[in-house]
Amino acid sequence: MPLQSDMIKTFTTIIITSCCVAQVFAEPADSSATITLAKEKYAFVFNPKTNKVEIQRSIDNLYTSNTYDIDLPIVENYNDEVTIDDVACKVDDHTVKDFKPQYSYYSEGDIFYSDSRICYFPLKLSKKNSKGEVSFKETILDPRYFTSAFFTDDHPINSKEITFTIPRWMKIELKEYNFAGFNIRKVISYDEKTDADIITYTATNVPAFKTEENSPGPTYIYPHILTLCKSASVAGRNFTYFATLDDQYAWYKDLVKGINNNNGVISTKAKELTEGLTADMDKIKAVFYYVQDNIRYIAFENGIAGFRPEKADEVLRKKYGDCKGMANLTKSLLTSLGYDARLCWLGTNHIAYDYQTPSMAVDNHMICALNYNGKVIYLDATESYLGINDYAERIQGRQVLMENGDKYALAHIPVETPAQNYDYESSKLSITDNDLTGSISHLWKGEDKEMILSGLNSIKKENTEEAMTRYLSDNNSDYVIKELSVSNMTNPDKDITANYKVDIKNGVSIFSKAYYVDLDHKKEFMNAAIKTDERKHDYWFDYKENLCKETELTLPPNYKVSGLPADLNVVNDDYEFHLKYTSAPGKVIYKKNILIKNTHLPVAKFAAWNKDIEQLAKAYNETITLKPANE
Repeated sequence: MPLQSDMIKTFTTIIITSCCVAQVFAEPADSSATITLAKEKYAFVFNPKTNKVEIQRSIDNLYTSNTYDIDLPIVENYNDEVTIDDVACKVDDHTVKDFKPQYSYYSEGDIFYSDSRICYFPLKLSKKNSKGEVSFKETILDPRYFTSAFFTDDHPINSKEITFTIPRWMKIELKEYNFAGFNIRKVISYDEKTDADIITYTATNVPAFKTEENSPGPTYIYPHILTLCKSASVAGRNFTYFATLDDQYAWYKDLVKGINNNNGVISTKAKELTEGLTADMDKIKAVFYYVQDNIRYIAFENGIAGFRPEKADEVLRKKYGDCKGMANLTKSLLTSLGYDARLCWLGTNHIAYDYQTPSMAVDNHMICALNYNGKVIYLDATESYLGINDYAERIQGRQVLMENGDKYALAHIPVETPAQNYDYESSKLSITDNDLTGSISHLWKGEDKEMILSGLNSIKKENTEEAMTRYLSDNNSDYVIKELSVSNMTNPDKDITANYKVDIKNGVSIFSKAYYVDLDHKKEFMNAAIKTDERKHDYWFDYKENLCKETELTLPPNYKVSGLPADLNVVNDDYEFHLKYTSAPGKVIYKKNILIKNTHLPVAKFAAWNKDIEQLAKAYNETITLKPANE
């Protein structure tokens, strides 16, 4: 669970709660059944009816129940470029009575994904050690859409075979990823009758997928084969797929060329959005923020819809679209105003590959690039509350494939420092009996700001003050907030601020005449130690962080500082923890700065991280001691 959960909160319908408890846990894999034998076969064939190369895929899984009365959900995805030709199911060697798989479009709320479909049915195993056999036969209609084969599953696998039958007329490269640490054997043979190479991989004792919050994407950690279909020469025909990046770009370019936007509708809307504006940047912001604010983001990830942007005027009409539709709308509005805007394909940091590997598996996102005054500004309208020139961690440093006429251009998204994401709090407090009272000002920038605004704008307006109060108090009933005012609920260009009066109940402990004061009531990362006996994968923070807190405590009359906690300074290449207490005439000043400089925390550094968190927690538990001036 997120280590930044002390800072990154999720706004629910009415209140704001932490994303999770503080320590990092993993969701255990499903152990109710084991796949004792799994076989996947891929055979390249030429279909004379369509005059196209296709891939025939078969999946055969044998499940063994490890307990009684289990109900396994079997789900297989397909789309316009993948057909499911046959499905079969047996339990203990008997065909399941009234077996009827369900076929449905995949949907989110009231919006159906354009071509993403699922085939699903329950596999019921009533006895322990019951055997369930599940088989699918499928056809991949275009080799470009055959991108990878994974060895892992939701259940542990005793043995899995992946077999490729590749005729010599088919040119394909198989790239092996993340095989280290797994028992995988490869055998290559030749079938003279079909003039085909047969490549079989056999993996044994493959553990199940393990769901862990903030872990790297599957392509970084699980064993799989990337299938790079390059070309084919069969039946007197030549087919070119993605032999080079030029081929991939040419295919993408053809998809974009066939969009046919209604330019009249787009031009009218662009003029409406920029009416009365004279400065170029004001016009650009008006367009970009309109798309951010008014187009609902829906992901279409499979089939042709995963790669072809929808018409800009259709996205405008429907008020929703995927990243490609939103990028195309942004580009179209800007180009109608005379600006040089272009589409960019890219893979977010969820994907391990870049464009050195020509494949549709390389990218999962599209944004708009604007060439303005000799600088490229990347516009990602799916990030609803990030301003221009602020970039989300998920795309920072990522390679982009940019439109550039008949020849693409490659570039990289800028990498930002922690300064982009600024969480600042200034407090002025004094002691009233056992309480700390005073005023607090808060300011958020970058992805911290986006997190706050996304939450506040996702709930009913009448509930926003209550939600913000619970967020600021961290649901602590002793942290009483009054006179709360929050600025800028919508404008991505401006920082968000909050100001309020506070009464921290029981914030002071009194023994005899001495006061013991705890000036830190948030204690970010206090419980952020990683359970190394449970966590398997690296931890990736949501984004870089620059957290600054300054607290000024006015001393009670006739009191002096008797003791201050020692300073804490933890500094390395990945993060920094700084706590400092200073005594000044009539007051004590407490400053805290926590920097997350590198969002990737590898397993090898967990022990050092835990040691530093232990130091931070120990420092947090120290208090200021105040005593009468005459003592």
